[in-house]
Amino acid sequence: MSFTFPKSKRRGYEPAAVDAFIEKAREQYSHRDANLMISVDLRQAEFPMVRKGYSVSAVDGAIDRLEDAFAKAEIDRKRAVGGHDALHDRIVAIKTSLTGRLDRPRRRHFSSTGLILRGYDRKQVDRFMVSVEAHIETGRELDLNSVRRAVFKVKRGGYAEIQVDAFIDRVVELLHIERYS
Repeated sequence: MSFTFPKSKRRGYEPAAVDAFIEKAREQYSHRDANLMISVDLRQAEFPMVRKGYSVSAVDGAIDRLEDAFAKAEIDRKRAVGGHDALHDRIVAIKTSLTGRLDRPRRRHFSSTGLILRGYDRKQVDRFMVSVEAHIETGRELDLNSVRRAVFKVKRGGYAEIQVDAFIDRVVELLHIERYS
């Protein structure tokens, strides 16, 4: 089944891969009891790039909306099972986890890739973390789309990408719970 994403004039996402992924997401959305995917699967979706593929921004926007819908459904289920206390407990657990990273010294928030391998630019990630810390400590607004679209340069001796990506996933989960609870 094909979807109505505009095509890119240059490079874009491979249509067949996107179509298959969106079809699976729609199946999950239609059958809430199925265990095909959860919101984090949408956030971590990656597609091959091809010439004249689907527009990256159009697909990413659609997946963001699906992720938000999935996250809301997951939060509603958690509230139905455990009440508001379950959501509060999850918020506390996430904030504790994030604060553990935020309390580390600047340029030491995550493991280093060493001098041979490349990782996320430490200065850029540390600047991002300042905004996360401000949100947690003062409630300053943190834009969900800015968090999920955070992009960092890659440099030798940078931060381990997998750790930074996991941190961002927790921030996104926190923002979803705050939005939908």
